[in-house]
Amino acid sequence: MTKNKKTFYYRPKTNQSNSPAVRWVFVILGWLFFVLGIIGALLPVMPTAPFILLSAGCWARSSRRFHFWLINHKYFGKYVRDWEDYRAVPLYAKWLATIMMTISTTMMFYRLPADMIWLAWVMAIVCTGVVIYLFRLPNAE
Repeated sequence: MTKNKKTFYYRPKTNQSNSPAVRWVFVILGWLFFVLGIIGALLPVMPTAPFILLSAGCWARSSRRFHFWLINHKYFGKYVRDWEDYRAVPLYAKWLATIMMTISTTMMFYRLPADMIWLAWVMAIVCTGVVIYLFRLPNAE
């Protein structure tokens, strides 16, 4: 006995460019960002979410097919849809990003030589700004 499973597909919001050259640039950038996002999922030193969201933005301006595929992706689709519809980020992702940025910044303070410590301070300021921005966004469900 088999059950009929209805599949709901989310319809993408696209804003495609009229220029074929611009569309190709966005397709290529979308794939570059997507690959970087996959690498970020495998390596703890690179973020995943910003690259996946950048690829969604590029594909929304260049390829309905790739954008449709990404927003309906098994793993990434919900996050992209939450961002596109509500500019929302899950609370656990905010905390995970905060913890990872804190660890990375702390490691820089201990690993950099004294004459390069200013770089750790710059990173701390940037990360603080990112954390403030993240926690001002609505929480995705």
